[in-house]
Amino acid sequence: MPERNTERDESANGHRAARRSRVLVVDDEENVRITTAAILEQEGYEVATASDGREALELTARGHYDLVLTDLRMDDMDGSTLIHELQQRHPSIVTVVLTGYASIESSIDALRQGVYDYLVKPCMVEDLKRTVGRALEHREQRRQITELSSPVVEVWDGVLLVPLVGTLDDQRAAQMSTALLEAVRRECAQVVLVDITGCTVVDTYTAAHLINTVRSVRLLGASTVITGVSAHVASDLVKLGVELEDITTRRRLADGLRHAIGLVNGSRNLDVRGRRPEAGGQ
Repeated sequence: MPERNTERDESANGHRAARRSRVLVVDDEENVRITTAAILEQEGYEVATASDGREALELTARGHYDLVLTDLRMDDMDGSTLIHELQQRHPSIVTVVLTGYASIESSIDALRQGVYDYLVKPCMVEDLKRTVGRALEHREQRRQITELSSPVVEVWDGVLLVPLVGTLDDQRAAQMSTALLEAVRRECAQVVLVDITGCTVVDTYTAAHLINTVRSVRLLGASTVITGVSAHVASDLVKLGVELEDITTRRRLADGLRHAIGLVNGSRNLDVRGRRPEAGGQ
């Protein structure tokens, strides 16, 4: 498999092992699905197929995919609807359109939806390979930028900050969670600040990831404070049914930082038996 399409996963022994890029081919014509999948498998990709948009969404909900190659005209759920749903649910997935019904209007519409490229059936095999390879390169570059946009920063002794900017999808949430938990263990952190001021989307996926992050950090013995919770975001979370009773939130990052420092200082003022030393005591 070409190096440009290779990502890395953590193996059991701690070494970085190569992972094949996963591609989903969506087309209601069986011969097109089989032929396209065979070509991409020869390139070293791990390929799955779906006969319509609804089946494709079910597959992407159950497993991770890097790229979706889809037809536009399909029964039940067409390609345009599928692309829209993927943008909402899994924005890290890069999409390429392969269709036999090409028009200037449809190509412009697809590109406006965030599609990486547009191929017309029947297309040359080399064009297919080249387009998929470039699309995956684009996705890798976008992933690296996303990782840099969510750093884990030690802002105070024992206090870590994770500023979230943009959309929090499944892959990005997994990357953030792994980096955060490693930092909590490495730095022996006591409090984690998760600032969502810059989140452009707070939906069920984002809410679920935030809750899971809080629980994971708690298992490591640290507390979590979610900051940047505006009135609008709070209203959205309530509408989504997210229970925040056991989660500490603050509207501003500065307020969260003051609270975190207070927790750290309060913990350090306790003696080994969990009691505050008396004034003038030994």
